[in-house]
Amino acid sequence: MSVKILLIEDNPDHVLITKDVLALASKDWQVDSLGDPKQGLKAVIDGDYDLVLCDYRLPGSSALDILKKMKEKGRDLPFIVVTSAGSEKVAVDIMKEGAYDYVVKDETYEEVLPLIVGNALERHNAKKEKERAEKELKIAYAKLKETQEMLIQVEKTEALSRMAAGVAHEVKNPLGIIIQAANYLETVLSQKDTNVFEILGTIKNSVKRADNIINGLVDFSRARELNLKPEEINVILKDSLVLIEYSKNIEIIEELSENLPRALVDKEKMRQVFTNLLLNAAQSMAKRGKLFLRTYVKEIDKLAGKIEKGNRDRFVPGEKVMVTEIEDTGIGIPEEDLRIVFDPFFTTRGPRDGAGLGLTIAKNIIDMHKGVIDIKSRKDEGTTVIVALKI
Repeated sequence: MSVKILLIEDNPDHVLITKDVLALASKDWQVDSLGDPKQGLKAVIDGDYDLVLCDYRLPGSSALDILKKMKEKGRDLPFIVVTSAGSEKVAVDIMKEGAYDYVVKDETYEEVLPLIVGNALERHNAKKEKERAEKELKIAYAKLKETQEMLIQVEKTEALSRMAAGVAHEVKNPLGIIIQAANYLETVLSQKDTNVFEILGTIKNSVKRADNIINGLVDFSRARELNLKPEEINVILKDSLVLIEYSKNIEIIEELSENLPRALVDKEKMRQVFTNLLLNAAQSMAKRGKLFLRTYVKEIDKLAGKIEKGNRDRFVPGEKVMVTEIEDTGIGIPEEDLRIVFDPFFTTRGPRDGAGLGLTIAKNIIDMHKGVIDIKSRKDEGTTVIVALKI
Protein backbone atom coordinates (compact mmCIF):
# COMPACT_ATOMS: atom_id res chain seq x y z
CA MET A 1 0.00 0.00 0.00
CA SER A 2 1.47 3.34 -1.10
CA VAL A 3 2.31 5.85 1.66
CA LYS A 4 2.55 9.51 0.62
CA ILE A 5 5.17 11.53 2.52
CA LEU A 6 5.65 15.30 2.23
CA LEU A 7 9.13 16.66 2.93
CA ILE A 8 9.29 20.40 3.63
CA GLU A 9 12.98 21.25 3.28
CA ASP A 10 14.82 24.21 1.65
CA ASN A 11 18.21 22.47 1.36
CA PRO A 12 18.39 20.64 -2.02
CA ASP A 13 21.22 18.37 -0.90
CA HIS A 14 19.31 17.24 2.14
CA VAL A 15 16.19 16.66 0.03
CA LEU A 16 18.15 14.22 -2.16
CA ILE A 17 19.63 12.42 0.86
CA THR A 18 16.22 12.04 2.52
CA LYS A 19 14.52 10.79 -0.63
CA ASP A 20 17.29 8.22 -1.24
CA VAL A 21 17.16 6.96 2.35
CA LEU A 22 13.38 6.54 2.33
CA ALA A 23 13.35 4.97 -1.16
CA LEU A 24 15.82 2.33 0.01
CA ALA A 25 13.86 1.72 3.21
CA SER A 26 10.54 0.94 1.49
CA LYS A 27 9.24 0.81 -2.06
CA ASP A 28 5.82 1.84 -0.75
CA TRP A 29 7.03 5.22 0.52
CA GLN A 30 6.44 7.96 -2.06
CA VAL A 31 8.17 11.25 -1.13
CA ASP A 32 7.27 14.71 -2.48
CA SER A 33 9.28 17.79 -1.47
CA LEU A 34 8.66 21.53 -1.21
CA GLY A 35 11.14 24.21 -0.13
CA ASP A 36 8.72 27.09 0.46
CA PRO A 37 6.98 26.90 3.88
CA LYS A 38 3.78 28.57 2.59
CA GLN A 39 3.49 26.06 -0.24
CA GLY A 40 4.34 23.29 2.20
CA LEU A 41 1.56 24.33 4.60
CA LYS A 42 -0.97 24.52 1.76
CA ALA A 43 0.05 21.04 0.58
CA VAL A 44 -0.32 19.67 4.13
CA ILE A 45 -3.82 21.14 4.52
CA ASP A 46 -5.15 20.49 1.01
CA GLY A 47 -3.27 17.33 0.08
CA ASP A 48 -3.78 13.68 0.89
CA TYR A 49 -0.45 12.96 2.58
CA ASP A 50 0.04 10.27 5.20
CA LEU A 51 3.06 11.80 6.96
CA VAL A 52 4.99 15.10 7.07
CA LEU A 53 8.74 15.54 7.47
CA CYS A 54 9.61 19.18 8.14
CA ASP A 55 12.89 21.00 8.67
CA TYR A 56 12.90 22.80 12.05
CA ARG A 57 14.13 26.11 10.60
CA LEU A 58 12.69 27.41 7.32
CA PRO A 59 12.93 30.78 5.53
CA GLY A 60 10.58 33.14 7.42
CA SER A 61 8.95 30.27 9.31
CA SER A 62 9.54 27.13 11.32
CA ALA A 63 8.27 23.58 11.71
CA LEU A 64 6.35 24.65 14.84
CA ASP A 65 4.51 27.36 12.88
CA ILE A 66 3.43 24.83 10.26
CA LEU A 67 2.47 22.26 12.90
CA LYS A 68 0.30 24.78 14.81
CA LYS A 69 -1.51 25.91 11.67
CA MET A 70 -2.00 22.32 10.55
CA LYS A 71 -3.67 21.53 13.90
CA GLU A 72 -5.82 24.67 13.67
CA LYS A 73 -7.14 23.46 10.31
CA GLY A 74 -8.04 20.10 11.80
CA ARG A 75 -5.46 18.05 9.90
CA ASP A 76 -4.33 15.05 11.93
CA LEU A 77 -1.12 13.67 10.43
CA PRO A 78 2.10 12.16 11.80
CA PHE A 79 4.46 15.16 11.91
CA ILE A 80 8.22 14.59 12.27
CA VAL A 81 10.61 17.51 12.73
CA VAL A 82 14.11 17.40 11.24
CA THR A 83 16.67 19.54 13.05
CA SER A 84 20.38 20.17 12.57
CA ALA A 85 21.04 20.35 16.30
CA GLY A 86 18.97 18.44 18.80
CA SER A 87 18.26 19.76 22.27
CA GLU A 88 15.89 19.05 25.13
CA LYS A 89 14.13 22.41 24.60
CA VAL A 90 13.54 21.66 20.92
CA ALA A 91 12.19 18.23 21.78
CA VAL A 92 9.87 19.60 24.49
CA ASP A 93 8.55 22.39 22.24
CA ILE A 94 7.94 19.94 19.40
CA MET A 95 6.13 17.37 21.54
CA LYS A 96 3.99 20.03 23.24
CA GLU A 97 2.56 21.01 19.87
CA GLY A 98 1.73 17.42 18.97
CA ALA A 99 4.63 16.31 16.81
CA TYR A 100 5.15 12.55 16.72
CA ASP A 101 8.96 12.70 16.89
CA TYR A 102 12.08 14.52 15.76
CA VAL A 103 15.29 13.41 14.06
CA VAL A 104 18.72 15.08 14.12
CA LYS A 105 20.81 15.67 10.99
CA ASP A 106 23.94 13.90 12.19
CA GLU A 107 25.92 10.78 11.33
CA THR A 108 23.04 8.54 12.45
CA TYR A 109 20.41 10.32 10.29
CA GLU A 110 20.34 7.81 7.43
CA GLU A 111 20.09 4.88 9.83
CA VAL A 112 17.55 6.36 12.24
CA LEU A 113 15.19 8.14 9.83
CA PRO A 114 13.47 5.02 8.37
CA LEU A 115 12.90 3.68 11.89
CA ILE A 116 11.34 6.94 13.10
CA VAL A 117 9.13 7.21 9.98
CA GLY A 118 7.99 3.60 10.29
CA ASN A 119 7.26 4.01 14.00
CA ALA A 120 5.27 7.20 13.41
CA LEU A 121 3.16 5.52 10.73
CA GLU A 122 2.48 2.54 13.01
CA ARG A 123 1.52 4.81 15.92
CA HIS A 124 -0.79 6.86 13.72
CA ASN A 125 -2.46 3.76 12.26
CA ALA A 126 -2.87 2.32 15.76
CA LYS A 127 -4.37 5.59 16.94
CA LYS A 128 -6.84 5.68 14.03
CA GLU A 129 -7.75 2.03 14.58
CA LYS A 130 -8.35 2.75 18.27
CA GLU A 131 -10.55 5.76 17.42
CA ARG A 132 -12.47 3.67 14.89
CA ALA A 133 -12.94 0.85 17.38
CA GLU A 134 -14.06 3.29 20.10
CA LYS A 135 -16.54 4.91 17.72
CA GLU A 136 -17.94 1.52 16.69
CA LEU A 137 -18.12 0.51 20.35
CA LYS A 138 -20.05 3.67 21.22
CA ILE A 139 -22.45 3.06 18.33
CA ALA A 140 -22.86 -0.59 19.32
CA TYR A 141 -23.43 0.40 22.96
CA ALA A 142 -26.01 3.02 21.97
CA LYS A 143 -27.83 0.49 19.77
CA LEU A 144 -27.68 -2.15 22.51
CA LYS A 145 -29.06 0.33 25.04
CA GLU A 146 -31.81 1.34 22.63
CA THR A 147 -32.63 -2.32 21.94
CA GLN A 148 -32.76 -3.08 25.66
CA GLU A 149 -35.06 -0.12 26.24
CA MET A 150 -37.25 -1.23 23.34
CA LEU A 151 -37.41 -4.80 24.70
CA ILE A 152 -38.34 -3.52 28.14
CA GLN A 153 -40.99 -1.30 26.60
CA VAL A 154 -42.30 -4.20 24.50
CA GLU A 155 -42.51 -6.41 27.59
CA LYS A 156 -44.32 -3.66 29.48
CA THR A 157 -46.66 -3.07 26.56
CA GLU A 158 -47.44 -6.75 26.13
CA ALA A 159 -48.07 -7.13 29.86
CA LEU A 160 -50.26 -4.05 29.86
CA SER A 161 -52.11 -5.31 26.76
CA ARG A 162 -52.91 -8.61 28.46
CA MET A 163 -53.99 -6.84 31.59
CA ALA A 164 -56.04 -4.32 29.60
CA ALA A 165 -57.91 -7.07 27.77
CA GLY A 166 -58.80 -8.75 31.04
CA VAL A 167 -59.80 -5.53 32.75
CA ALA A 168 -61.91 -4.45 29.79
CA HIS A 169 -63.79 -7.75 29.80
CA GLU A 170 -64.42 -7.68 33.56
CA VAL A 171 -65.39 -4.00 33.80
CA LYS A 172 -67.61 -3.55 30.74
CA ASN A 173 -70.44 -5.73 32.08
CA PRO A 174 -70.76 -3.88 35.44
CA LEU A 175 -70.66 -0.55 33.60
CA GLY A 176 -73.51 -1.72 31.39
CA ILE A 177 -75.56 -2.65 34.42
CA ILE A 178 -74.89 0.73 36.07
CA ILE A 179 -75.94 2.73 32.99
CA GLN A 180 -79.10 0.60 32.58
CA ALA A 181 -79.96 1.16 36.24
CA ALA A 182 -79.44 4.91 35.89
CA ASN A 183 -81.69 5.00 32.81
CA TYR A 184 -84.38 3.00 34.63
CA LEU A 185 -84.29 5.26 37.68
CA GLU A 186 -84.76 8.30 35.44
CA THR A 187 -87.98 6.79 34.08
CA VAL A 188 -89.52 5.97 37.47
CA LEU A 189 -88.43 8.91 39.57
CA SER A 190 -90.31 12.16 39.70
CA GLN A 191 -88.94 14.98 37.51
CA LYS A 192 -89.45 17.27 40.49
CA ASP A 193 -86.56 15.73 42.37
CA THR A 194 -83.87 17.72 40.54
CA ASN A 195 -81.08 16.75 42.95
CA VAL A 196 -81.57 13.07 42.20
CA PHE A 197 -81.61 13.70 38.46
CA GLU A 198 -78.37 15.69 38.71
CA ILE A 199 -76.79 12.78 40.59
CA LEU A 200 -78.03 10.35 37.93
CA GLY A 201 -76.62 12.61 35.21
CA THR A 202 -73.24 12.62 36.98
CA ILE A 203 -73.36 8.82 37.25
CA LYS A 204 -74.15 8.44 33.54
CA ASN A 205 -71.38 10.87 32.49
CA SER A 206 -68.89 9.05 34.72
CA VAL A 207 -69.93 5.71 33.24
CA LYS A 208 -69.51 7.08 29.70
CA ARG A 209 -66.02 8.30 30.57
CA ALA A 210 -65.15 4.90 32.06
CA ASP A 211 -66.55 3.27 28.93
CA ASN A 212 -64.36 5.47 26.73
CA ILE A 213 -61.33 4.40 28.75
CA ILE A 214 -62.30 0.74 28.37
CA ASN A 215 -62.72 1.20 24.61
CA GLY A 216 -59.22 2.68 24.53
CA LEU A 217 -57.90 -0.31 26.44
CA VAL A 218 -59.62 -2.65 23.99
CA ASP A 219 -57.97 -0.85 21.06
CA PHE A 220 -54.65 -1.00 22.89
CA SER A 221 -54.90 -4.74 23.54
CA ARG A 222 -56.01 -5.88 20.08
CA ALA A 223 -53.88 -8.46 18.28
CA ARG A 224 -50.81 -7.00 16.62
CA GLU A 225 -51.77 -7.99 13.08
CA LEU A 226 -51.85 -5.76 10.04
CA ASN A 227 -53.85 -5.90 6.85
CA LEU A 228 -51.16 -4.40 4.64
CA LYS A 229 -52.04 -3.02 1.21
CA PRO A 230 -50.59 -0.30 -1.04
CA GLU A 231 -52.48 2.84 0.01
CA GLU A 232 -52.43 6.57 -0.73
CA ILE A 233 -51.38 8.42 2.41
CA ASN A 234 -53.00 11.66 1.23
CA VAL A 235 -56.37 9.92 0.94
CA ILE A 236 -56.11 8.37 4.41
CA LEU A 237 -55.09 11.73 5.90
CA LYS A 238 -58.00 13.56 4.26
CA ASP A 239 -60.44 10.84 5.35
CA SER A 240 -59.20 11.26 8.91
CA LEU A 241 -59.60 15.01 8.66
CA VAL A 242 -63.28 14.65 7.82
CA LEU A 243 -63.86 12.76 11.07
CA ILE A 244 -62.65 15.65 13.24
CA GLU A 245 -64.78 18.64 14.17
CA TYR A 246 -62.93 21.94 13.91
CA SER A 247 -63.80 25.44 14.96
CA LYS A 248 -64.27 27.95 12.16
CA ASN A 249 -61.33 29.82 13.70
CA ILE A 250 -58.90 26.98 12.95
CA GLU A 251 -57.32 27.43 9.53
CA ILE A 252 -56.31 24.17 7.83
CA ILE A 253 -53.36 24.53 5.45
CA GLU A 254 -52.71 21.50 3.22
CA GLU A 255 -49.21 21.10 1.77
CA LEU A 256 -49.64 17.60 0.35
CA SER A 257 -47.22 16.44 -2.33
CA GLU A 258 -48.84 15.12 -5.48
CA ASN A 259 -48.02 11.82 -7.20
CA LEU A 260 -46.72 10.22 -4.02
CA PRO A 261 -45.89 6.51 -4.22
CA ARG A 262 -48.29 4.23 -2.38
CA ALA A 263 -47.23 3.07 1.07
CA LEU A 264 -47.75 -0.49 2.29
CA VAL A 265 -50.00 0.15 5.31
CA ASP A 266 -53.09 -1.00 7.16
CA LYS A 267 -55.58 1.65 6.07
CA GLU A 268 -57.88 1.44 9.11
CA LYS A 269 -55.04 1.50 11.62
CA MET A 270 -53.35 4.44 9.87
CA ARG A 271 -56.67 6.29 9.87
CA GLN A 272 -56.79 5.67 13.62
CA VAL A 273 -53.27 7.14 13.98
CA PHE A 274 -54.07 10.29 12.00
CA THR A 275 -57.42 10.75 13.75
CA ASN A 276 -55.71 10.69 17.16
CA LEU A 277 -53.01 13.12 16.03
CA LEU A 278 -55.48 15.51 14.40
CA LEU A 279 -57.73 15.43 17.46
CA ASN A 280 -54.78 16.25 19.72
CA ALA A 281 -53.81 19.15 17.45
CA ALA A 282 -57.35 20.56 17.40
CA GLN A 283 -57.72 20.35 21.17
CA SER A 284 -54.34 21.99 21.77
CA MET A 285 -55.36 25.12 19.85
CA ALA A 286 -58.43 25.89 21.97
CA LYS A 287 -60.52 26.44 18.81
CA ARG A 288 -58.19 29.06 17.32
CA GLY A 289 -55.00 28.69 15.27
CA LYS A 290 -53.47 27.10 12.18
CA LEU A 291 -53.16 23.43 11.34
CA PHE A 292 -50.54 22.46 8.73
CA LEU A 293 -50.73 19.09 6.98
CA ARG A 294 -47.70 18.01 4.93
CA THR A 295 -46.78 14.87 3.03
CA TYR A 296 -43.61 14.20 1.06
CA VAL A 297 -40.90 11.65 0.30
CA LYS A 298 -37.35 12.24 1.52
CA GLU A 299 -34.17 10.32 2.33
CA ILE A 300 -34.07 9.44 6.03
CA ASP A 301 -30.61 11.03 6.41
CA LYS A 302 -32.05 14.42 5.39
CA LEU A 303 -34.54 14.40 8.26
CA ALA A 304 -31.87 14.97 10.91
CA GLY A 305 -33.55 18.13 12.20
CA LYS A 306 -36.96 16.50 12.45
CA ILE A 307 -36.42 12.90 13.52
CA GLU A 308 -34.13 11.85 16.38
CA LYS A 309 -31.04 9.82 15.46
CA GLY A 310 -32.20 6.73 17.34
CA ASN A 311 -35.38 6.72 15.26
CA ARG A 312 -33.52 7.41 11.99
CA ASP A 313 -31.25 4.44 12.70
CA ARG A 314 -34.23 2.11 12.27
CA PHE A 315 -33.98 2.75 8.53
CA VAL A 316 -31.18 1.95 6.10
CA PRO A 317 -28.94 5.01 5.51
CA GLY A 318 -30.09 6.79 2.35
CA GLU A 319 -33.46 5.01 2.38
CA LYS A 320 -36.41 7.06 1.12
CA VAL A 321 -39.39 7.28 3.46
CA MET A 322 -42.95 8.57 3.29
CA VAL A 323 -43.29 11.51 5.68
CA THR A 324 -46.48 12.94 7.14
CA GLU A 325 -46.29 16.09 9.27
CA ILE A 326 -49.12 17.44 11.40
CA GLU A 327 -48.21 20.84 12.84
CA ASP A 328 -50.37 23.02 15.06
CA THR A 329 -49.97 26.45 16.62
CA GLY A 330 -51.40 25.32 19.94
CA ILE A 331 -50.20 25.43 23.51
CA GLY A 332 -47.32 23.03 22.90
CA ILE A 333 -45.85 20.44 25.25
CA PRO A 334 -43.43 21.26 28.11
CA GLU A 335 -39.91 19.97 27.45
CA GLU A 336 -39.96 17.72 30.51
CA ASP A 337 -43.07 15.94 29.16
CA LEU A 338 -41.72 15.18 25.67
CA ARG A 339 -39.93 12.02 26.83
CA ILE A 340 -43.11 10.51 28.26
CA VAL A 341 -45.81 11.60 25.81
CA PHE A 342 -46.07 8.05 24.42
CA ASP A 343 -46.43 6.44 27.85
CA PRO A 344 -49.83 4.83 28.53
CA PHE A 345 -52.31 7.10 30.34
CA PHE A 346 -50.10 10.18 30.03
CA THR A 347 -52.13 13.26 29.15
CA THR A 348 -51.70 17.03 29.43
CA ARG A 349 -55.45 17.53 29.32
CA GLY A 350 -58.03 17.23 32.05
CA PRO A 351 -59.63 13.95 33.13
CA ARG A 352 -62.74 14.60 31.05
CA ASP A 353 -60.84 14.85 27.76
CA GLY A 354 -59.50 11.33 27.32
CA ALA A 355 -57.72 8.36 28.85
CA GLY A 356 -54.23 9.28 27.63
CA LEU A 357 -53.95 6.29 25.30
CA GLY A 358 -54.19 8.04 21.91
CA LEU A 359 -50.46 8.60 21.40
CA THR A 360 -49.59 5.21 22.91
CA ILE A 361 -51.87 3.47 20.44
CA ALA A 362 -50.57 5.62 17.57
CA LYS A 363 -46.95 4.73 18.40
CA ASN A 364 -47.77 1.03 18.69
CA ILE A 365 -49.41 1.09 15.26
CA ILE A 366 -46.46 2.92 13.68
CA ASP A 367 -44.05 0.46 15.36
CA MET A 368 -46.08 -2.39 13.87
CA HIS A 369 -45.51 -0.80 10.44
CA LYS A 370 -41.76 -0.62 11.26
CA GLY A 371 -41.96 3.15 10.91
CA VAL A 372 -41.22 5.94 13.39
CA ILE A 373 -43.18 8.73 15.01
CA ASP A 374 -41.45 11.75 16.51
CA ILE A 375 -42.70 14.89 18.24
CA LYS A 376 -41.15 18.35 18.28
CA SER A 377 -42.77 20.90 20.54
CA ARG A 378 -42.23 23.98 22.65
CA LYS A 379 -44.56 25.27 25.29
CA ASP A 380 -46.83 28.01 23.92
CA GLU A 381 -45.28 27.65 20.43
CA GLY A 382 -47.10 24.64 18.99
CA THR A 383 -46.35 21.02 18.18
CA THR A 384 -45.23 19.10 15.11
CA VAL A 385 -45.73 15.34 14.86
CA ILE A 386 -43.70 13.55 12.18
CA VAL A 387 -44.57 10.07 10.95
CA ALA A 388 -42.10 8.28 8.66
CA LEU A 389 -43.03 5.03 6.88
CA LYS A 390 -41.20 2.68 4.56
CA ILE A 391 -42.23 2.83 0.90
